[in-house]
Amino acid sequence: MRLPLTPRELKKRIDLAEFARSYTRLRPCGRQLIGLCPFHSERHPSFYVHRERRIWFCFGCNRGGDVFDFVMRANGCEFRRALEIIAEFSEGVARASEPRSGSRFGASEGAKPLSPPKAGAAHSPSIESSRARILAALDEADRRLARIAATNAEALTALATACEPDRGASLLLETEG
Repeated sequence: MRLPLTPRELKKRIDLAEFARSYTRLRPCGRQLIGLCPFHSERHPSFYVHRERRIWFCFGCNRGGDVFDFVMRANGCEFRRALEIIAEFSEGVARASEPRSGSRFGASEGAKPLSPPKAGAAHSPSIESSRARILAALDEADRRLARIAATNAEALTALATACEPDRGASLLLETEG
């Protein structure tokens, strides 16, 4: 049985430059790639992708990060959905599309978020199993964090002394709120 991929493994597996090329045209410039930023309008390229370091940075909007930051910003989604998108892309199932900047789409209009999957859309079994593994790992992490929080709450109440009987309750209420 194959274990689900961790975010770190997904990050190693994906080529940020190939992913970014689905949003903008990139050209080589020394050891990095440069292009128009997919997140704002500009005439001159200020968006850099460093292949070896697996990071991107735009000097125009002063933003940067790794592949997860790029996906979350481009698609306007949270980390969990970004994991799913990257997992699908790394399996080679990402839909083929042209860059979203240039003459066909209007120079540097910016990234257009991917449309959400339609209800009941057919996916291959490998995508479904990969997605199921990722979701199962995330659910297990949620359960583990809930157990840790419960243990911490018990330990906090145990620390309350006779002189401070409400210490555990007041601190517990502060952490929950």
